[in-house]
Amino acid sequence: MNNKRAFTLIELLVVLAIIGLLMTITIPLSLKGIELARRASCANNLKALGVAFNAYATDHGGAMPHYNPLPAAGGSFQEVADFSAIAVKLYTNGYVTDLRLWICPSDKEDFGRTPVKPARSINEFKSVGNCSYMYISGYHLLRTVENPTVAPIMCDESNQREYGPATPGKMPKIGPNDNHGANVRNVLFLAGHVITYKDADASNAIFDNLVNTDVLCSVD
Repeated sequence: MNNKRAFTLIELLVVLAIIGLLMTITIPLSLKGIELARRASCANNLKALGVAFNAYATDHGGAMPHYNPLPAAGGSFQEVADFSAIAVKLYTNGYVTDLRLWICPSDKEDFGRTPVKPARSINEFKSVGNCSYMYISGYHLLRTVENPTVAPIMCDESNQREYGPATPGKMPKIGPNDNHGANVRNVLFLAGHVITYKDADASNAIFDNLVNTDVLCSVD
């Protein structure tokens, strides 16, 4: 005698409803876990770049990589260079030869909706699409008045250009399509540590503890 019983339609619907409920719970948690892992990878990129920048400065009398000459005391930058020139300088001098370090794993599109991907060679490196980070130029390890533990040197960039002198306090907001979503930004400091800012004004809060921003220049 066959005692096997098939599922009824109601039982199947209940099972499907339970599966659907579990998916609505687990998928967001999985996505959050993936983003946290990417955020950690991004922080590791920034730490590695921080080591390279400081090594460059140590070999060049304390001057951090820059495109234009450092301004005179009390002066400010009059023009801004494309970040590519700084990347090329670090590459050709052997400080940053892995071009993947310039890409945040959470970054999908850059300024002008350009797809983000590592440059295949340094000759193809462009700041748009090949770099996920904004560099803050103008520090000198021996002459800066800033406390290295609160002096930001590199961070996740915004898809809107953050570019020019006297930009602290005037940065565009970090939006939902930026590297880690709205109001979240990884920041590398001159001392070499990375902090994840979660702030409604994460763009500008990173400059709150600086003494003098007039000699700094954002290079995007």
